[in-house]
Amino acid sequence: MKDLSQYGNRREGEWEILPWIPDPRPPFKIWVKPEQIAPFFFIPHHPYALSLLLKISDGFRAEEFCRLGLTGSSGDWERLVRGVIREFEENNSGEDLFHFDSDEDVFCVYSQYIDDLMMLAKMIRAACADEKTMGAYLGRSEYIKLFWEGAPEGEPSVILYEVNTVNDRLALRSIDISADGRTRNIPDLYDGAIEITPIPTVEELNAHVWGEEFHACVIEQAEFEAAWESHTYDGALK
Repeated sequence: MKDLSQYGNRREGEWEILPWIPDPRPPFKIWVKPEQIAPFFFIPHHPYALSLLLKISDGFRAEEFCRLGLTGSSGDWERLVRGVIREFEENNSGEDLFHFDSDEDVFCVYSQYIDDLMMLAKMIRAACADEKTMGAYLGRSEYIKLFWEGAPEGEPSVILYEVNTVNDRLALRSIDISADGRTRNIPDLYDGAIEITPIPTVEELNAHVWGEEFHACVIEQAEFEAAWESHTYDGALK
């Protein structure tokens, strides 16, 4: 396991410049009490950012995860917390405020938006109240890679979908990938949509429910998250 101070940390020149905050940025104050979020805990990266960590070896809520068909890994925690983040974003301004830097030993979510992360930390702790609440935030997600053969100019050649399989197969997030490998993250596919359309299963897509030019496969969550976080894609385009 790497040093805890490394989770969610970046080199000084890699942090986003927030124009409304004085430069140099003053030290921030952590107003959430440790007992309010335990066994989660904060690691500050003064003056730029704050990380929220959980040691996987603590086994926190492992039994609840097991009953939900999961293991309580860092990936499972990220999945739960993404559900919490979606709720946070629905009730607060701003998107893409939070980022993950987990590994097999430690779950980590971090942000330069200090107060937002502290509010999120309290929401995460509340989301762990019981198995039912955890299940609601976890949902059941499926990850699909859709290939669009002969996509018209300006349309993506590949689309990655995160699909909620317990909510009418609606897309939670998607990534458009152009023929030159450029990507565009779409946190809300239905923003401004007149009609909300569910995402077909891979079997339906390969039966050409959307047309002969489309085919699809299931991918691992890790592939989706890597493209989402890095804003790059180096996989197949057809």
